[in-house]
Amino acid sequence: MSHSNLSFAQDHQKLTQAEYDERIAYYTQEVNATKKILDESDQADAVTQKKAFCSRMNAYQQIADISKNNAQLNTASIMLMISNQFLERQKQSLTDSGMTEKVFCAAVVHKMSGNDIKMAENDK
Repeated sequence: MSHSNLSFAQDHQKLTQAEYDERIAYYTQEVNATKKILDESDQADAVTQKKAFCSRMNAYQQIADISKNNAQLNTASIMLMISNQFLERQKQSLTDSGMTEKVFCAAVVHKMSGNDIKMAENDK
């Protein structure tokens, strides 16, 4: 299965361990691609930072969803706990500033492009 064929609808299915691991690796790659922009960059503009933040939120939500729906698989309970902790912290932060994720990320493409991921990896 290529990563470009991953879809949200598929993530509600019961997965094999290999499928689960592949999707976790994919979403983890998306999270890691945002680190350079959000955690280490003083040069990223607000639009780039917003896109990266929303992409990271979406990736963590996908991790939470597939982990919840596949709780019987190795690492699923840990990944669910980690992703939920991250999501709760970010949602609380947005709420504290008078925002919601839905409003903040409404017009943002949630997915980092392959080019964005490659650029972030090259910056390491």
